[in-house]
Amino acid sequence: MRASTLCVLLAMACTSAAAQVRTGSTVEASTQTNASTKAVSELDATDRVVQEIWGLSSEEMRRSKVLAQGPRRNFSVPNLSPLEILGIHARTDAERRQYAERFAKIFRADVERSIAWDRAYTEAMAKLYPNDPMISFDGMPKVQSSVGAADMGNVPRTQIIEHPAPSSRVPARSSAKP
Repeated sequence: MRASTLCVLLAMACTSAAAQVRTGSTVEASTQTNASTKAVSELDATDRVVQEIWGLSSEEMRRSKVLAQGPRRNFSVPNLSPLEILGIHARTDAERRQYAERFAKIFRADVERSIAWDRAYTEAMAKLYPNDPMISFDGMPKVQSSVGAADMGNVPRTQIIEHPAPSSRVPARSSAKP
Protein backbone atom coordinates (compact mmCIF):
# COMPACT_ATOMS: atom_id res chain seq x y z
CA MET A 1 0.00 0.00 0.00
CA ARG A 2 1.38 3.40 -0.96
CA ALA A 3 2.03 6.01 1.74
CA SER A 4 -0.46 8.49 0.23
CA THR A 5 -3.26 5.87 0.28
CA LEU A 6 -2.42 5.01 3.87
CA CYS A 7 -2.58 8.70 4.88
CA VAL A 8 -6.01 9.10 3.25
CA LEU A 9 -7.37 6.00 5.04
CA LEU A 10 -5.97 7.22 8.35
CA ALA A 11 -7.53 10.65 7.89
CA MET A 12 -10.92 9.05 7.09
CA ALA A 13 -10.73 6.89 10.22
CA CYS A 14 -9.91 9.90 12.40
CA THR A 15 -12.78 11.94 10.89
CA SER A 16 -15.21 9.06 11.49
CA ALA A 17 -14.06 8.71 15.11
CA ALA A 18 -14.41 12.44 15.70
CA ALA A 19 -17.95 12.37 14.29
CA GLN A 20 -18.90 9.56 16.68
CA VAL A 21 -17.64 11.57 19.67
CA ARG A 22 -19.79 14.58 18.65
CA THR A 23 -22.98 12.54 18.22
CA GLY A 24 -23.49 11.84 21.92
CA SER A 25 -23.30 8.08 21.52
CA THR A 26 -20.12 8.26 23.55
CA VAL A 27 -22.03 9.79 26.46
CA GLU A 28 -24.46 6.86 26.40
CA ALA A 29 -21.65 4.32 26.20
CA SER A 30 -19.82 6.09 29.01
CA THR A 31 -22.92 5.99 31.22
CA GLN A 32 -23.40 2.28 30.50
CA THR A 33 -19.74 1.60 31.28
CA ASN A 34 -19.99 3.48 34.59
CA ALA A 35 -23.14 1.55 35.54
CA SER A 36 -21.59 -1.82 34.72
CA THR A 37 -18.38 -0.90 36.57
CA LYS A 38 -20.45 0.04 39.62
CA ALA A 39 -22.37 -3.26 39.44
CA VAL A 40 -19.13 -5.23 39.18
CA SER A 41 -17.55 -3.39 42.12
CA GLU A 42 -20.54 -3.85 44.46
CA LEU A 43 -20.45 -6.92 46.68
CA ASP A 44 -23.46 -9.20 46.86
CA ALA A 45 -24.12 -12.00 49.37
CA THR A 46 -22.16 -14.53 47.32
CA ASP A 47 -19.20 -12.15 47.10
CA ARG A 48 -19.26 -11.72 50.87
CA VAL A 49 -19.12 -15.49 51.35
CA VAL A 50 -16.19 -15.75 48.92
CA GLN A 51 -14.55 -12.81 50.69
CA GLU A 52 -14.81 -14.61 54.02
CA ILE A 53 -13.57 -17.94 52.64
CA TRP A 54 -10.46 -16.32 51.17
CA GLY A 55 -9.89 -13.97 54.13
CA LEU A 56 -10.15 -10.80 52.05
CA SER A 57 -11.07 -7.26 53.05
CA SER A 58 -14.03 -5.66 51.27
CA GLU A 59 -11.62 -3.52 49.24
CA GLU A 60 -9.59 -6.58 48.18
CA MET A 61 -12.75 -8.42 47.16
CA ARG A 62 -13.98 -5.45 45.11
CA ARG A 63 -10.59 -5.09 43.42
CA SER A 64 -10.38 -8.79 42.55
CA LYS A 65 -13.92 -8.69 41.19
CA VAL A 66 -13.11 -5.75 38.91
CA LEU A 67 -9.79 -7.27 37.81
CA ALA A 68 -11.56 -10.56 37.02
CA GLN A 69 -13.59 -8.70 34.39
CA GLY A 70 -10.48 -7.33 32.66
CA PRO A 71 -7.67 -9.35 31.10
CA ARG A 72 -8.12 -12.19 33.60
CA ARG A 73 -11.50 -12.91 32.03
CA ASN A 74 -9.75 -13.77 28.77
CA PHE A 75 -6.34 -15.00 29.90
CA SER A 76 -7.20 -17.25 32.84
CA VAL A 77 -9.35 -20.20 33.73
CA PRO A 78 -12.79 -19.22 35.04
CA ASN A 79 -12.21 -20.60 38.53
CA LEU A 80 -9.17 -18.49 39.39
CA SER A 81 -9.32 -17.51 43.06
CA PRO A 82 -9.53 -13.88 44.16
CA LEU A 83 -6.12 -14.24 45.86
CA GLU A 84 -4.56 -15.43 42.60
CA ILE A 85 -6.12 -12.52 40.71
CA LEU A 86 -4.84 -10.04 43.29
CA GLY A 87 -1.40 -11.67 43.26
CA ILE A 88 -1.16 -11.57 39.47
CA HIS A 89 -2.17 -7.91 39.50
CA ALA A 90 -0.16 -6.95 42.59
CA ARG A 91 1.00 -3.36 42.58
CA THR A 92 4.31 -4.10 44.34
CA ASP A 93 6.61 -7.06 44.91
CA ALA A 94 5.76 -6.94 48.63
CA GLU A 95 2.04 -7.12 47.86
CA ARG A 96 2.64 -10.06 45.47
CA ARG A 97 4.61 -11.93 48.16
CA GLN A 98 1.88 -11.26 50.73
CA TYR A 99 -0.82 -12.68 48.44
CA ALA A 100 1.42 -15.64 47.54
CA GLU A 101 1.95 -16.46 51.22
CA ARG A 102 -1.76 -16.23 51.98
CA PHE A 103 -2.55 -18.47 49.01
CA ALA A 104 0.18 -20.96 49.98
CA LYS A 105 -1.27 -21.30 53.50
CA ILE A 106 -4.80 -21.86 52.20
CA PHE A 107 -3.60 -24.30 49.52
CA ARG A 108 -1.52 -26.30 52.00
CA ALA A 109 -4.47 -26.56 54.39
CA ASP A 110 -6.63 -27.81 51.51
CA VAL A 111 -4.02 -30.41 50.51
CA GLU A 112 -3.86 -31.62 54.11
CA ARG A 113 -7.67 -31.96 54.18
CA SER A 114 -7.60 -33.84 50.87
CA ILE A 115 -4.94 -36.25 52.11
CA ALA A 116 -6.86 -36.84 55.36
CA TRP A 117 -10.00 -37.55 53.31
CA ASP A 118 -8.12 -39.99 51.05
CA ARG A 119 -6.74 -41.85 54.05
CA ALA A 120 -10.20 -42.09 55.64
CA TYR A 121 -11.65 -43.32 52.35
CA THR A 122 -8.90 -45.93 51.93
CA GLU A 123 -9.49 -47.16 55.49
CA ALA A 124 -13.25 -47.35 54.88
CA MET A 125 -12.73 -49.37 51.69
CA ALA A 126 -10.38 -51.76 53.50
CA LYS A 127 -12.88 -52.16 56.36
CA LEU A 128 -15.98 -52.57 54.20
CA TYR A 129 -14.42 -54.64 51.40
CA PRO A 130 -11.32 -56.31 52.92
CA ASN A 131 -10.87 -59.02 50.29
CA ASP A 132 -11.97 -57.17 47.17
CA PRO A 133 -9.51 -55.37 44.93
CA MET A 134 -10.36 -51.75 44.14
CA ILE A 135 -10.19 -52.58 40.43
CA SER A 136 -10.70 -56.02 38.96
CA PHE A 137 -8.89 -56.77 35.74
CA ASP A 138 -10.62 -60.14 35.41
CA GLY A 139 -11.99 -60.66 31.93
CA MET A 140 -10.16 -57.69 30.45
CA PRO A 141 -7.96 -58.33 27.43
CA LYS A 142 -4.21 -58.18 27.87
CA VAL A 143 -2.38 -55.26 26.33
CA GLN A 144 0.97 -55.13 24.62
CA SER A 145 3.25 -52.97 26.73
CA SER A 146 6.63 -52.76 28.34
CA VAL A 147 6.88 -53.59 32.03
CA GLY A 148 7.93 -50.01 32.78
CA ALA A 149 4.90 -48.51 31.06
CA ALA A 150 2.59 -50.97 32.81
CA ASP A 151 4.15 -50.12 36.17
CA MET A 152 3.72 -46.40 35.52
CA GLY A 153 0.06 -46.92 34.69
CA ASN A 154 -0.54 -49.24 37.65
CA VAL A 155 -1.50 -52.03 35.26
CA PRO A 156 -0.75 -55.45 36.77
CA ARG A 157 2.03 -57.26 34.98
CA THR A 158 -0.34 -60.22 34.55
CA GLN A 159 -2.35 -58.01 32.17
CA ILE A 160 0.44 -57.22 29.73
CA ILE A 161 2.02 -58.94 26.79
CA GLU A 162 5.59 -57.76 27.01
CA HIS A 163 7.41 -56.42 23.98
CA PRO A 164 10.56 -58.38 23.19
CA ALA A 165 13.70 -56.50 24.23
CA PRO A 166 15.40 -54.77 21.30
CA SER A 167 18.58 -56.41 20.11
CA SER A 168 21.70 -54.79 21.49
CA ARG A 169 23.82 -56.06 18.61
CA VAL A 170 25.03 -53.41 16.23
CA PRO A 171 25.45 -54.61 12.65
CA ALA A 172 29.10 -54.89 11.66
CA ARG A 173 30.42 -52.32 9.21
CA SER A 174 32.56 -53.32 6.35
CA SER A 175 36.14 -52.13 6.72
CA ALA A 176 36.76 -52.01 2.98
CA LYS A 177 37.23 -48.51 1.60
CA PRO A 178 35.63 -47.63 -1.73
